Amino acid sequence: MTAQSIGKLYGPLAAPKVMKITLIAAINGLELETVPEFNIPTDTKTPEYLAKFPMGQSPGFESKDGFCLSESSAIALHVAELKKDTTLFGKTAEDRSKVYQYVFNNETQVDKHASTILYPILGYMKHNQDNEDLAYTFLDRNLAFYNNELATKEYLVADQLTLADIFFFFSIAGPYKYFLSEERKTKFANVTKYFERLSQDEKFAKVLAHAK
Repeated sequence: MTAQSIGKLYGPLAAPKVMKITLIAAINGLELETVPEFNIPTDTKTPEYLAKFPMGQSPGFESKDGFCLSESSAIALHVAELKKDTTLFGKTAEDRSKVYQYVFNNETQVDKHASTILYPILGYMKHNQDNEDLAYTFLDRNLAFYNNELATKEYLVADQLTLADIFFFFSIAGPYKYFLSEERKTKFANVTKYFERLSQDEKFAKVLAHAK
């Protein structure tokens, strides 16, 4: 690791959970080393990796001081907080709490239900129609909530880009790429416009290039 680096992130650059973290580091102006050739099925099972991350999860973060952290959201929050004057939590204590609200909603709701639909498409799990139907019900409910939130604003919190936007963006990146119908994209037009606008942002686009 270089002297300027905050540490190393182990995970494939095209993975949304990795892209989320690399984007946060870039916005904060932090140097973060990555492992582009990282292979989840094999590299997470090596003795060296398991010594640092006993649960064998990816991504994993190792600081230059040897501090190891797993769980992508924990890593994302840690990297965000490394810059003392970061703008990614908003401007006030209330903004920070609102950011956490959206972060946790994406963890427990949007990600969960989107993954239930997406993982069978990607071959990670078997398809179950009942599970998919239920997931669509809850995903639609969440998208309706965000569609209403974005009816009168460009960002979710404090009229500026925060972690709330970054978490939501990467929660819906998979659905927009793989399975959301044109009918749903039209129904949730505010979310669609928001997603397309952020996709064209220079920093987002640079990170998203790894997924092409």
